[in-house]
Amino acid sequence: MKRNRKKRPVRHDGNLVLFPDLESRLLNKAMTLVEEKKYREARPLFGKLLRLNVHDIKGLYGWAICSVELGEYSQAEGAVRQLLTDGAPYYYDVFRLYLTILIEKKDYHMALHEIRKVNKEKDMSADLQEFLRQMEKLCEIRLNEKQNRGGAPGRTAKSPDDASLDLSGFKQADQKTQLLLARNLANQLNRKSLPKVEQFLLDKNQNSEIKTMLMCAVKESGLVDGINVWKFGKVYHATFNENFLNKTFAGRVEKHIRDVLDSENPTLADLAADVCRFFTMQIYPRPFDPPSINVWAAVFTVQAAEAGNMQKDIAGMLRLFDVQESDFQKACSMISDVERFGINE
Repeated sequence: MKRNRKKRPVRHDGNLVLFPDLESRLLNKAMTLVEEKKYREARPLFGKLLRLNVHDIKGLYGWAICSVELGEYSQAEGAVRQLLTDGAPYYYDVFRLYLTILIEKKDYHMALHEIRKVNKEKDMSADLQEFLRQMEKLCEIRLNEKQNRGGAPGRTAKSPDDASLDLSGFKQADQKTQLLLARNLANQLNRKSLPKVEQFLLDKNQNSEIKTMLMCAVKESGLVDGINVWKFGKVYHATFNENFLNKTFAGRVEKHIRDVLDSENPTLADLAADVCRFFTMQIYPRPFDPPSINVWAAVFTVQAAEAGNMQKDIAGMLRLFDVQESDFQKACSMISDVERFGINE
């Protein structure tokens, strides 16, 4: 005799049928896509959450994060403003994101207004106070540059040295603040300030990812053809040519991954390409050992399969990419050596 099972109700919202636990399933799927850096696919799922509840905190925050990563700052700003208006938990974390959006939009007047308004609060942490100080200084520099380009009377343009490249404050800032400052550093650099930058790059205690961003700023400034940097236990000379950040090598590896995998497993190909781009950029200027396109295509594919919880047949993948076990292990040894120092530390 069959037991009568009590069915869970199916909710309706206009023409949208709301199945049980729909919100949690949407959120879980969206967060998985964010972890995989698939922001364009994740954002519509956060949008569906907001259709169910326009004040959904996780939906608003997820929409904002995806919009920032996609460079669509106006979309992000609307969501963050809603969070701040609704009094979201972790208010100051949301405010940091809001300030980042304003600066990326080059809305320095509004950013200064918001900074000075928040500065009146009494319960800010020392880290937040330092973040606001750095952001206020950045906005003032940018507004001054803009005014001087417009030929404001009675003012002379500050040189980057006059604007005092404060890398002591840069060192004290948290990592997110450092990344934002590094992206805006290129216009402040001149030849007199380069020794300060190189001193930071040679500091064994500074974050590897921040050093990569600083090298990008130096390259963008066009002041020198290369600069020295300490990474992974050794001093390297970074050269600002066509292979900066291993772009040429990475492009060839990614092409080989796609040539081999696109028709058979495009999802794995996309994930392996992401692994390739991240690793090749972050280890620069350390050279690859062995310097083989086939070997590193196989290595990144194995890593991608592991990260994506896919079936990992190493022997089969080595045959697929025509790679010897000894060469594969040599590349894995290089990865282990890099990880010993911390690729993001």
